[in-house]
Amino acid sequence: MHLELPSDPRGHEGPARACCYDELAARQAQKLEAVGRLAAGIAHEINTPIQFVGDNTHFLLDAFAGLQRLLGAYAALREAAAAGAVDAALVETIGRAEEELDLPYLREEIPRALAQTLEGVERVATIVRALKEFAHPIRKEHAPADLNHALQSTLTVARNELKYVADVQTDFEPLPPVVCQVGDLNQVFLNLLINAAHAIADKVGDSGARGTITVRTRHCPPRVEIAISDTGSGIPAAIRDRIFDPFFTTKEVGRGTGQGLALARAIVVEQHGGELTFDTVEGAGTTFYVRLPVAGVAEPTVGRS
Repeated sequence: MHLELPSDPRGHEGPARACCYDELAARQAQKLEAVGRLAAGIAHEINTPIQFVGDNTHFLLDAFAGLQRLLGAYAALREAAAAGAVDAALVETIGRAEEELDLPYLREEIPRALAQTLEGVERVATIVRALKEFAHPIRKEHAPADLNHALQSTLTVARNELKYVADVQTDFEPLPPVVCQVGDLNQVFLNLLINAAHAIADKVGDSGARGTITVRTRHCPPRVEIAISDTGSGIPAAIRDRIFDPFFTTKEVGRGTGQGLALARAIVVEQHGGELTFDTVEGAGTTFYVRLPVAGVAEPTVGRS
């Protein structure tokens, strides 16, 4: 029996195309790896609203069953009144049913339960949309994108990683559509946000204190600027010129590969013709700046021979 393997999409387009294909595949793998590392937190973020959706649904089912019994008693009362003979015992039964149901309580709680359920459903939908946008397969071509929306989606995906150590503040200025590969920039934003959370966690330790992560966007024609600030311990002077080096990391084994900032710089500078810089003060924190040309670049430089 002869089995024919699927053709290699790179097979007839030369080494340059093969290199580009491999590069796209590698970047997508890195993105999915990041989602994998955040999977437990994302599951928790989804589980919390699902739990109170379930609790509220059970409450509404019980309340509706009680209301159905009461409606049955009302129907019997209406039929008796139509026949001209209302039994006092029937009226007493209805009174007891109303008291057992606690109608004033239900009038207050049922709308609240419905509102919470809708809020939970929307929360889950928001997380799923953000995850779908973040993990969307990388395309080779650049296209106009809303970076404020991209940042908000990335914050949603990373929320569980951030919320235990920092309060997140956003200051988004209206931005024009930026010609870019938004999937790659999502990876940059995630790396910077996770680094900010780790910097704060290292500073506060087990004290229970919290830091602040601030995400700000500005339109500075012909570029846009994204600034991600933390109130961590800052970057020591001795290593500031090495933080973008591949595989350089100060984190313990298993917490960082040393590729995050190197990848971010390659995406911002080489692929998008932008700038990735930082300001830091030891003991006070760090701000990373991503500056990108609104019109994009004619051709990505990454992978060119």
